[in-house]
Formats: sequence, C-alpha cells, structure tokens
Amino acid sequence: MNIRKVGKKGLTLKVLAALAATFGVLETAEAGSSWAAHLAAASTLRIPLTPANRVQKISTTYTCSGSAELLDKLPKPVVSVTYLNAGAVSLAVLQVEGETQVFSNVISASGARYTANRFEWWSKGNTAFFSEVGAEDTHPLTCQETDQAASRKGR
Repeated sequence: MNIRKVGKKGLTLKVLAALAATFGVLETAEAGSSWAAHLAAASTLRIPLTPANRVQKISTTYTCSGSAELLDKLPKPVVSVTYLNAGAVSLAVLQVEGETQVFSNVISASGARYTANRFEWWSKGNTAFFSEVGAEDTHPLTCQETDQAASRKGR
C-alpha cells in the first residue's frame, strides 16, 4: 500500500485504520477469510461500542457551490448527510463519487471535521465545506443546509 504525505490532512488513513482495529468494523463469516474481500461485499457496517452508547442520528441536506471538479464528486442537486454520534464516536455518512463514504470525526479547532478516503467534510452551524485532501489548487465547496427542521431534531 502506498501512503503519500499530505500535510496536516494526512490523518485519513490512520483514522480509518484505527477505526478498523479498534471497533472490529466487519464481522467475518468464516475464519481465515480476507477482511478486504468481506469489506468489498458488505452492505452494512457494524461498529460495536463498549460500553454501549445510545446512537444519535441526525439527517440533513445541503446545497453546495464552488469548483465544478469537486461538485462532480457529490450527488446533485442536494447532498444528503447522516450524522451518527455515540459517545466519543462521531461519523458523517454521505455519497462521494457514487459510493457511500463513512467519514470519521477528527480533531478540529472549531466545528466538526470528518475525513474519509481522500476527502474532508467540515461542518459548522448551517454551513459545511467539502474538499479533496491533496488537491491544494482547488478551493473547498461551500454547502448550505436546505432542510433545517430535519437537521435540528435531537441536537
């Protein structure tokens, strides 16, 4: 596996590896099976939490504007995001490049910052920003909430 250094945002692979190691992201059906093969075939994701925490689920939609290159990576005309919070575990789930991506919360000075694969989703108030790690010549997309009633439930 090649890992390239991408500055401050280079935590993505470490975070995902830590999630997999810490939470046993996938239950394998048979001993000795390849984790990657099961991950590719999985349609659900289970993250056991010890001690068990109540999961808070918040769904909201955003309309994004900015770089056409980044806009092409997200669904149109709105981006649906599901936030899952359970104790110290905070995730944001959204479609990127036609695939469901699970973004894990990482340290942020303000707002909630999440990373997945080579992407970053950063929300603060009713605004979120979407960017691609390592694409320094592209400014992040600016996304505004469109369904505030749904996003406020349970906050």
